[in-house]
Amino acid sequence: MSDLCYLVADIGATHARFQCCELKAQGAPSLLGEPLILSTKDYSAAAALTAAVNSHWPQRTYAGALIAVAGPVDLSTGDVTVLNTGLLLPHGVLENDFSCPVLCVNDFYAQAHAVPYLHDVLTLLSKSAQADLPAVANAQPKALLGPGSGLGMAALIPEPANQWRVLASEGGHADLATGSFLEAELWSVLAQEHTHVCWETVLSGPGLVNLYRAVSSIWGSKAEALSPEEISTAGMAMSDPVCHQTLETFAGLLGSAAANFALTVGARGGVYLGGGLVAKLSGFLEASPLRRRFDERGDLSAYVQAIPLHLITQPEPGLLGASYCLASAVRQSSL
Repeated sequence: MSDLCYLVADIGATHARFQCCELKAQGAPSLLGEPLILSTKDYSAAAALTAAVNSHWPQRTYAGALIAVAGPVDLSTGDVTVLNTGLLLPHGVLENDFSCPVLCVNDFYAQAHAVPYLHDVLTLLSKSAQADLPAVANAQPKALLGPGSGLGMAALIPEPANQWRVLASEGGHADLATGSFLEAELWSVLAQEHTHVCWETVLSGPGLVNLYRAVSSIWGSKAEALSPEEISTAGMAMSDPVCHQTLETFAGLLGSAAANFALTVGARGGVYLGGGLVAKLSGFLEASPLRRRFDERGDLSAYVQAIPLHLITQPEPGLLGASYCLASAVRQSSL
């Protein structure tokens, strides 16, 4: 692997982030300079988005590009559509406009590649956790999920020589499982407005608004036209009881979703919570019902209580993951 310049991207429904990346023959990939951050909603066609990138770095030529997108990749064509926006990114257009080979992957599949290298995390341990858990965790599967514009998921399986195999997941679209009478009531309200009530219906930016509206309905109060940021701010400040109840419920549901995913993939090496909402709510989540609900798994409560729960607070983990995913693809001659 020679010292060549590549392009990596992390494209979600809210922001499209791009950064140049250098791969070295030895050592970790290096992200160069500052990322270019664009508003995804400002672009309705792939050509306009690629033109903005090329205009920002007019003198750059790339050996290849890895584009991580919030949506499933069409395995037959390599095309990908950004969920919640409808923005189609045809593989051929990307390769033509960037004048290099392009590999498109799911955004959380890419971000999962960063998990073994994260250094800014807030770890929540069960009160019954053992002191030697971190050493044991290194050799066990890990799970990543994160609420942002949607709810992304991925799993990491340990392989020989300290390598990891990443498994992509669309578990955010699995059916929502309620864990209390209040959540059952909320589900009944949500089901009147959504044909499919899944984890993403409540565990995402738009999901936080859905949850706020449902809590308002149960409380018999009028739901204001609040953004996810406004709900979060009022809930953390406890200036609005409905917003505070919304955040408490959000935290409990996130704990349940994380534990369910941990049980599904056997993530005894730890569960990592990422996404824009987690970083903004990390202080609130630390004291919320999140860890308690994670631990409440009936006969397997002791199993999950031994699993460390990490809140990712590191800036731009998506681009970091994309750089490691790129390095892996180049090593395997996939790009």
